Amino acid sequence: MKKLVIASVASLVLATAALAPAALAAPPSNVVHLTAMKMGLMFDKKTLSAKAGRITLVFTNDSPLHHNVRLEIGEKEYGGTKTIGTGTTTAVVTLKKGTYHFYCSIKGHEDAGMSGTLVVS
Repeated sequence: MKKLVIASVASLVLATAALAPAALAAPPSNVVHLTAMKMGLMFDKKTLSAKAGRITLVFTNDSPLHHNVRLEIGEKEYGGTKTIGTGTTTAVVTLKKGTYHFYCSIKGHEDAGMSGTLVVS
């Protein structure tokens, strides 16, 4: 029985050691955070950056008003979050290198200053 336990522990240690390099080699997550401020029609950042590829946009709305985040270049829409009241939501988008405009699409919010730039490199 003691030999079986030792063999099991040894197998577990070897399996964990084999996985460790793969975990270290994994690319860092590509997550962008943006918050709608509690007061006023504004985001907490005017400029965001991310690496090209799959990007997770984490949007927190601290405001009592409903907000969202949309991404575009010119008039071409690339996705964004759903509209929410107070809380947090996420959206996953796949973007190529470029400079994207982010904004809240609720009528009048973008014009009031809820917009910025996402630079994807």
